[in-house]
Amino acid sequence: MELEKELEFYKSQYKKLISRYENQFVLIAGNKLLGCFTTESEAYEAGLEKLCNQPFLIKKVIKGDDIERAPALVLGLLNAGI
Repeated sequence: MELEKELEFYKSQYKKLISRYENQFVLIAGNKLLGCFTTESEAYEAGLEKLCNQPFLIKKVIKGDDIERAPALVLGLLNAGI
């Protein structure tokens, strides 16, 4: 599944991320944090610059964010047209 590694990394690092980057956007590729940004567009531009067409995850770090709560939404399955 696409971005599975990135989501697992986010979940495993959540406590650290929330303490350092609350309300910021993190850029994750594989199991690496590539940066944090104040806007989603900054994170997107950095992802394109660093990774070109390789997959990456941009996620806003917010308190109470439990990505297990709505996995279909997080994984984009609600618009998959299945």
